Amino acid sequence: MKRIGVQIANWRKEKKLTQMNLADQLGVSYQAVSNWERGETMPDIAKLPELATILEVSIDELLNHEKGSALIQQIIAGEEKEYIASAEEFSNVAPLLDSEKADVLFKSLSDTLTMKDLATFAPFISQDVLDECAKKKFDEEGIKPLAGIAPFVSRELLDEFAEKSVSEQGIKSIAPIAPFINRDKLGLFAEKEFDSQGLKQISVIAPFLKQEVLTSLAKQGFEKEGIRSIVPLCPFMDKEVLNELALKAISEKGLKEIIPVMPFVDQGVLNAVCGDRFLDPSVR
Repeated sequence: MKRIGVQIANWRKEKKLTQMNLADQLGVSYQAVSNWERGETMPDIAKLPELATILEVSIDELLNHEKGSALIQQIIAGEEKEYIASAEEFSNVAPLLDSEKADVLFKSLSDTLTMKDLATFAPFISQDVLDECAKKKFDEEGIKPLAGIAPFVSRELLDEFAEKSVSEQGIKSIAPIAPFINRDKLGLFAEKEFDSQGLKQISVIAPFLKQEVLTSLAKQGFEKEGIRSIVPLCPFMDKEVLNELALKAISEKGLKEIIPVMPFVDQGVLNAVCGDRFLDPSVR
């Protein structure tokens, strides 16, 4: 896209055209032309023949002789109903296609794609086709490989995958896609995990839990097993809640009890309890 954009800019300048002149002839905004020339977007496939004519170049030259340029010309001419492309060709032509044409091409090669390919092509294909492909990958390989396409998969389907994965492999299995799962659903997973296994494994999804859920779990863990049990959650907890639990632990079991969580407790709280001398290495 960058190379093609530079070429469009050079050919336009050779024709003594401004971006606005070219935009007016094509019936698009000058911002669209600017985006093409910066390599941020590509011209719509329907505009390519007209653009090539104005610039007095072939479509193949316009597309920098990239693999896929012949395919684009077939699509423009409407010469084929079924298009067959390699992954490299699809990568080159996808930004030019609407989702319907992209789906047709994608389906012809989806069985041969790696997850890296799928992540690259995800923005160009329809939601239904991407979800279908994600479901197939999940059934074959589980949830971990879906991390690269998770931002594009429908939230409902991701939640379904997560629920199944948690029930079969535990909460740790959903860590790769945790940022994209419904937070209320994540909270339910965390609460069930706590009831059966305690707090230990919850840290893998802790950054993505609502703060009220973290607070509730930390307080329950503290009451059941003491302050040491909440260490995995400390980096993600509300400081005021952590300080409150630390003070309570000190009052119940003494200063040594909070040693595992000291790095996460406010220094002011430690100063109030221990005095500045305790925190000064030179007088320990």
